[in-house]
Amino acid sequence: MNIDINDTINTIKDINGIEPFMEKWTFYYDESGNCRKFALTEKGVNAEDAIAGDFVLAGVAYKGEQYSIDAESLFKIIGIGKNQKEIKFKHLYKRSSSYLSFMNEQRTLKFLEWLENSGLYIHYSTLNNLFYALVDIIDSLWGDFPQCFIYMWEIKSAFYDFTIVHKEEIIALLYKYQYPNVTDCKNFCFDICDLISMYNNEDDYYPGFFMEMIRQMLKSAGKREELIFAQRNNAYVLIEEYYLFYLERAEIFNKSKHYFDEEPLVQEELKNFHLMDGEKEIKNFEFIKSDDSVYIQLSDVVSGLLRKLFMFLDSISMDNLHIVSRTESENQVKCFRIIWKLLSKSDEKSALFLKNVNTPNNINERMEKLRILAHS
Repeated sequence: MNIDINDTINTIKDINGIEPFMEKWTFYYDESGNCRKFALTEKGVNAEDAIAGDFVLAGVAYKGEQYSIDAESLFKIIGIGKNQKEIKFKHLYKRSSSYLSFMNEQRTLKFLEWLENSGLYIHYSTLNNLFYALVDIIDSLWGDFPQCFIYMWEIKSAFYDFTIVHKEEIIALLYKYQYPNVTDCKNFCFDICDLISMYNNEDDYYPGFFMEMIRQMLKSAGKREELIFAQRNNAYVLIEEYYLFYLERAEIFNKSKHYFDEEPLVQEELKNFHLMDGEKEIKNFEFIKSDDSVYIQLSDVVSGLLRKLFMFLDSISMDNLHIVSRTESENQVKCFRIIWKLLSKSDEKSALFLKNVNTPNNINERMEKLRILAHS
């Protein structure tokens, strides 16, 4: 299958206003939180961890084709023995009882200081599995309500937040109707409408106002018995695989070279795709063994660290976060501050370096919480 990279680049520019990245860089990747297949079960989902945490494809990058780092000092910081072939996030995290305790470790600070001083950039593409699984419902509703599209992100965010609060009931409905292969579209829509009516407070602008918009749109879809993106798919399977997220990075940074950690299933799927720039095929990515590349190993550490960070930030309320920020150790503040600086540095280089498939509310809240922790 041929994919025109210009379609992807132009869509991103049109929707998000982000300019194409035209420089030649080298990107390395590893993943964290790949549940292989995210699916509904009679008791909920096959992987609760896929709701608690994102799928993260992340790593390090540098400008040009060559770069030099002090790998020997890195191995010493993490405490890698002479007979050990590679470093991984688990070697850094070790037996930390929590993310906060991990941030309090001297080895964590030394690693982050090393990473900051290395001059490398970090990058990521992170996917909120449940949000991604739900958006097909909302994206099926715009046909009769094009005027509501200007509220697209508020509507998607409201539906996700509503689902998180009433997760058991929503997921049970999804399973009952074999989502995303809904055949009884009428009752599926009306049952969700009933839940919204039961719990929604229309007096609240957010999410109340937007949930009422969703209810009205679902009523219309139920009467038409159509949810175009939630029908004629594999029953119960919310996410088939994650290989397209690999391919997208090669599309977006098409002037650059991309090295992914070996993933047999992903590699097999990507054999079927050809990136095209007009008539010219672009071959700008390959899969390599992690023990052959310290940059892939670094990407393992970065992807694991970021996934754990996002899970921690999602798990703590803003009130509790302020309590934590007032009692942080000097080590913790330094660690959070370096992460904040590294992410800011990458974002300043290009907004494409940090991709979040998530609700804007969640993205902004994560960054605000990290800012508070980094500037206590």
